[in-house]
Amino acid sequence: MQMQSNSTSYDVVIVGTGVAGLATAIYLAEAAALSNQTISILLVSKAAATDTNTSWAQGGIAAVASDEDSFEAHIVDTLDAGAGKNDLHIVRKVIEAAPDAMQDLIRWGIDLDKKIDGTYDLVKEGGHQFSRIWHKADSTGNSLQATLMQRVSQFKSIVCSENTAIVQIEKDAHGTFHIQAIHNHTSHQTYPNLIVENCIHIQCAQLVLSTGGLGMVYAKTTNQTISTGDGIVFASQLGATMKDLSFIQFHPTGLFESNQSGTYLITEALRGEGAILRNKEGVDFMPQYDARASLAPRDIVSRAIMSEIKKSKTEYVYLDATGLSASTILKHFPNIQTACLEKLGIDICKQWIPVLPVQHYTCGGIQVDEFGGVVGVDALFAIGEVASTGLHGANRLASNSLIEGIVFAKWAAVKMINALSHDTALPISAYHFKPIIVKQIDRALVQNCLSNYAGIEKTSADLRKGLNELSHAYQNANVLKYWSLKEWENDLLYQVGILIFKDALAQTENKGVFFNLDLE
Repeated sequence: MQMQSNSTSYDVVIVGTGVAGLATAIYLAEAAALSNQTISILLVSKAAATDTNTSWAQGGIAAVASDEDSFEAHIVDTLDAGAGKNDLHIVRKVIEAAPDAMQDLIRWGIDLDKKIDGTYDLVKEGGHQFSRIWHKADSTGNSLQATLMQRVSQFKSIVCSENTAIVQIEKDAHGTFHIQAIHNHTSHQTYPNLIVENCIHIQCAQLVLSTGGLGMVYAKTTNQTISTGDGIVFASQLGATMKDLSFIQFHPTGLFESNQSGTYLITEALRGEGAILRNKEGVDFMPQYDARASLAPRDIVSRAIMSEIKKSKTEYVYLDATGLSASTILKHFPNIQTACLEKLGIDICKQWIPVLPVQHYTCGGIQVDEFGGVVGVDALFAIGEVASTGLHGANRLASNSLIEGIVFAKWAAVKMINALSHDTALPISAYHFKPIIVKQIDRALVQNCLSNYAGIEKTSADLRKGLNELSHAYQNANVLKYWSLKEWENDLLYQVGILIFKDALAQTENKGVFFNLDLE
């Protein structure tokens, strides 16, 4: 991996450096090397390459690996969590490809927990019948990110540009993508609305959007601050279709901290080991809502917690891990133990953890085909959370997302390599972009609007109210003559919020994470 050179033309540009982006780059480079094909790949990260939601993933990677488990059982669990709205073909395809993808990760050198006998220590999470979660304590994402970054660094064909924000993507009549990007050295640096002289112009034949989530559109989220829905807006502007964008998964157990926008995640694996959800009276309330109790799928647990919060008129419930041994917590959940101690002064071996549901994952997104190709836009791919593949349906099963990013990266790489083998290298050419218009948007207004009107439970009246509030605010917002990257992101958040409200109003039934009280 090199730093970006003066070249502005690449065979493939990949936007995002989480699991989906990095795995795509690796599979492309490996396939090109195997076929003795020359390839140039640019990886672009808006912040540091490791500032991704992947690096924060605690739980693990779901893949069948034991004799008691089976593909069919994993399929059943995925369909059950997804409320049957999944694409069965995609579910089967991903789950059957998962074990081979794990072998790729092992070949690339990933460090995962093993038992004393040398076999991998598979654990169970909510919604899973069997232990099929490969993990590294409670920081699997960090191990995965490091492994992929190390593998990427071994290829001269991959160039990485960190702290580079892509602010505009257009496609010309010949099918070439033209990209405007700016070096993000400071969030306070300002740019004029027409920024051709201030930006980098990049061309490519194949473009991959692996920009992750859109969590910053909500007031409280487990996502990194860079998760502003960039890929959703870019794809929409290029003519892509969004599918089920309002299917927003709230993680049941975000650590409750007053006056904090970012939320520390308490992994579902803690409940998998036996931790129990309790209300303020100390009652184990989940059996009243689902036979699987604290291990029910996330949408069920989140709504149950909100019900208990409303009943008790408190801001949170508790997660009781005191029944776990100190050695189990030290071995499997050291980071959670440390975080709770540092943030709230809580010893989770002896005290209950205050938790509440918080925005976590986007189950819908850019509509793609079974190879990650964006429907309706040639040579454009969307991999990872930004995409709607059909795997998750109406609710993501725990630990299915990392494996989704890996297997779709592999399939997309094959399609791109085949397409590039028939193309000639792109000549660097001049291109005139449309002016970038950025309006002065209040981020807090957008976040409060989405949180209040498009949260875990919704009504049609609230959705219309939220849509009208955002639309009115945007219509009356001033166009900025000069704007910072944060102001540009605020404008994006508005656009994403509008898309979420419109999608929610178009839904006709409650499924999984989508719950409109008027559709009951």
